[in-house]
This record gives sequence, structure tokens and C-alpha cells, in this order.
Amino acid sequence: MGDLSLIKDIQQDKLSKEELIKCLDIPHNYVLSNTILKIVRKGIKEDEVIEKLAKLKIYMKKENKLFGIETVGHLAVAALFALNSEKSIKKYIEIMSELSECDKECIESIVKNKTFEV
Repeated sequence: MGDLSLIKDIQQDKLSKEELIKCLDIPHNYVLSNTILKIVRKGIKEDEVIEKLAKLKIYMKKENKLFGIETVGHLAVAALFALNSEKSIKKYIEIMSELSECDKECIESIVKNKTFEV
């Protein structure tokens, strides 16, 4: 399956929860961003999801830009906040404490703009 057809399947809700979780391992900006949005909107809060989202913080480089200056990594960290579980919030706070002010502002902007709402 190509990346574009995979993105379409993610957007059209054709993947199982397990398939969505596996998509968090695909190093493609738009596959990752669509997967993150879908996981939050579905409220998938498993430990595996939280750990994978936390690992995606490495995608805060220019080549991972989605819109404006926000990146896949910013979206992933904001998703931890949006999932709003004890473990996801703890991981969000931990990651935020390590970031630059610029990265924090990007993440807070995503959260404030209610990016994860349908």
C-alpha cells in the first residue's frame, strides 16, 4: 500500500486500532500526522501509543514541518496532552520540561487551536 492510499484509509477510518498504532512507526510526515489526529479523535490511550507518541518528539526538525513552523514532533507532544490520561499528561509534562521556548510555544498553539477536535 502506498503512502497516499494509506493516508486516505486513515482519513476514511478504514484501519483497525492495531493498524493505526503500527502507522506511528512509518517515517512519513503526513502518514504520521493523519495517524496522530485519528488516534486522538478515537481516544486510543494505550501505553504503547503514549510511548510511540513520546518517541516522535524527535520529528521537530524543519524537514518535518506540517504547517507554519509546527512539525510532526510538535503535533505528537500536543497529542499526549489531548489524550488526557494520567500517563499521557505525565509524559507531556516530562517532554515539555526539556524543550526550548519556541518548541513549547508551537505545542501550546496546537493545543489552544483545538487541532484534535472534529
